[in-house]
Amino acid sequence: MKPFHRGLLAAASLFLASTPALAGERPLTNPSVFGTRAVVACDPVEKSCGMAVISFPSGVSTLVPYGRSDLAVASMSMPSVDVAQAIIARIDAGSTPQEAIDWAQTVDPYATLRQLAAVKLHPDGTVTMGQVTGADSSSHHCAIRDTTFVVQANNMTTPDMCRAMADGFRQAKGSLPQRLYASLKAGARVGGDRNGERSGVIRVWNTTVDTAFYTHVLADAVVHASSDALRELGIQLNRYQGTLGVPYPADQVTLDADTARYVKRVLRKLGYYHGRMDGSWSDAAEQALYDFNWNNLFFLKPTEVVGGTRKIDGVLVNFLRDADLRALVRASASAE
Repeated sequence: MKPFHRGLLAAASLFLASTPALAGERPLTNPSVFGTRAVVACDPVEKSCGMAVISFPSGVSTLVPYGRSDLAVASMSMPSVDVAQAIIARIDAGSTPQEAIDWAQTVDPYATLRQLAAVKLHPDGTVTMGQVTGADSSSHHCAIRDTTFVVQANNMTTPDMCRAMADGFRQAKGSLPQRLYASLKAGARVGGDRNGERSGVIRVWNTTVDTAFYTHVLADAVVHASSDALRELGIQLNRYQGTLGVPYPADQVTLDADTARYVKRVLRKLGYYHGRMDGSWSDAAEQALYDFNWNNLFFLKPTEVVGGTRKIDGVLVNFLRDADLRALVRASASAE
């Protein structure tokens, strides 16, 4: 084993042994608010890893997700920074995700309370996974592993939650962030957190697309203390991906008459479009979309003709549907 890897293992072991949260000095917490459901996944084609999480207590965005473009780790039920980082160090040292989680269970005094998942994307495109649900975690828990993702949940209203979320992820279309959100929505159709769902996060990492020049976070959406957390999480995801993210072919949708009318309506409200408000798409509409893109987005997202059908970025369309128009740059007076 290389000295660097040996150092990581030693550091992780010392970290676990010396930190109060893992040395038996459990801080005073309120376990009645714990309860979370999540889908953790890597995409070998997009070269991304990430997760979508929804829960009751605020702060889930800083409690559960850890990762980067080749690895995603979820720390749930009783979250632990130290356990998550130790699992990452162990994987980096050569362990499989399951081996890393199993090792953490042997040194963690609160192992029976935790629910953990790790998904690793390897350079050859293969994906390996690990998962555990502690024996003293909420009795209302479940977990499912597939070829590229893990779904897990605790303190749920139904044990059918994981099946619904897994089916939702498999059936979803679009980029990884959009499919993660689709999985959360599919789960909501059968139940949810027994305390209610008030806080959520979707976070995806990527180092291969053009956004990596600025950030390795491909998608990021966070909601706290909201009675409509799932819907707001989708809005925030589309705002992030719509304004900062690169367009993915998988997110393209047909620019049909209804979509064309809606997009033109928004562009008109912002002063970019002054033509006919029918379901057609003209050069003037395309120019208006370009001008809006130029003033508001990191990456230009024009329409595109694919196989004789005009397409538009579906994330951008969804972003425009829920946009706070006051937060967007309007057309300049000279352009109008």
